[in-house]
This record gives sequence, structure tokens and C-alpha cells, in this order.
Amino acid sequence: MSNYLYLIINLSAVSVPLLFSFHPRLRFYNHFKNLLVGFLFMVPVFIVWDIYFTHLKVWGFNNDYLLGINIFNLPLEECMFFICIPFSCIFTYHVVLTLSKNKSDFNQRNAWVFASLVLFVFGFLNMDKSYTFFTFVFLAIILPIAPYFINMKLFLKTFFILLIPFSIVNGLLTGTLIKEQVVWYNDNENLSIRLGTIPIEDIFYALLMLLLVMIGYQISLNNKSKLIS
Repeated sequence: MSNYLYLIINLSAVSVPLLFSFHPRLRFYNHFKNLLVGFLFMVPVFIVWDIYFTHLKVWGFNNDYLLGINIFNLPLEECMFFICIPFSCIFTYHVVLTLSKNKSDFNQRNAWVFASLVLFVFGFLNMDKSYTFFTFVFLAIILPIAPYFINMKLFLKTFFILLIPFSIVNGLLTGTLIKEQVVWYNDNENLSIRLGTIPIEDIFYALLMLLLVMIGYQISLNNKSKLIS
């Protein structure tokens, strides 16, 4: 049964959002094609990144919790992660957007530029730590671009909500409540700061992943709206 753990975590994370995608008020299924565009923005980047870091042993996987099926030297479950988790997250954004009465944006783009500069500096101060450096620098590049496509106020509201299921899913993957880690990290390549069992970089990694998906998703939605109008 333990060999199915990573698979069960993925399917558990996506099952409820997938079911409620067909709720008559939400109708998220109408946006599946737009979400596919979002995946095309993110998945190739993160798969290549994942393959590279796994090769360097920045992180790795415990075979005791895996089916043993590999794609490009990555466990099948790890590839599924980049579909199941973003799907659930963008669904949550769609729910927040649908139910929100105030859809105003936080348009202070200078603030995002400043945040980007801070991330750049912090990343380059930790060039000897691969996970820290790449995560912060890539996020610094994407962050000032995102407000041109995304309602950042609603996105951040959604992201803070998602920190709760994030801590559960990522906690399980990194060893919370189980004997060993599903995904292990080489602490020489990160800040060695953990929130419970979760490396702090994972929060920024998740933010970067969702921003890339959201940019592609929102571009596709905007183009769809122009075609309809």
C-alpha cells in the first residue's frame, strides 16, 4: 500500500476540485482549455528543472512510496504533481474570483518591482545553494511581469488560502506523519530552514509555479473574451 502513497496524495488533492468543476454556479469545466494553455507555460519549465535537480541530487524520491514508473527519469507521480496541484489551485482561484464581490486589483506595480529586486539580491547572496538561488531568481523575473496579466489582489488572496492545503500536501511529501520522506532534499542546496518538515523554499517554488500557470491561463481567457466580443 505504501507504494501508492504519492499517487494517493496527488489524486486526493485533485479529486474534489475536479468534481466541483461541474458545479452549475462555478462551471470551471468551461475553462479547461484555458488551463491547458497555463500548463503549457509552466510544465515544460518545471519538468526540465525537476530532471536537472534530481540528476544533481538537490532533491530525490523514496522508491518505497512510488509505483516504480518513470518518465524522463522522474517518477510518474512527480509528473502528475505538476498537473494535479496546479489544477486544484487554479480551480480555487476561479472559486475566489466567482464568489468575490470586490474584484479590484492591487495595481502598485512598483511594489512588485521592489519585491523582485529583494528576491534577486537574496538569490545572488545564496548562489552556493542551488534550490534557493534558482527559485528566488526565477521568481524575481516573473513577479514584475505577472501584474500585467493577473489580478494580483485576488491571486494573493487565493495563495494565502492555499497555504493550508499546501502545508498538508507538502507536509506529507516531506515526512509529516509518515515514517520517511516521499521527497527528500539535500539541505546543502537550500537554506536549511523548515516549516515543520517543509523547506521554506517550497513556498516560493509553489508561488512561481502558480504564477506561470496563471499567466498562461489568463492570457488564454483574455483572448477568448476578445473573440467573443
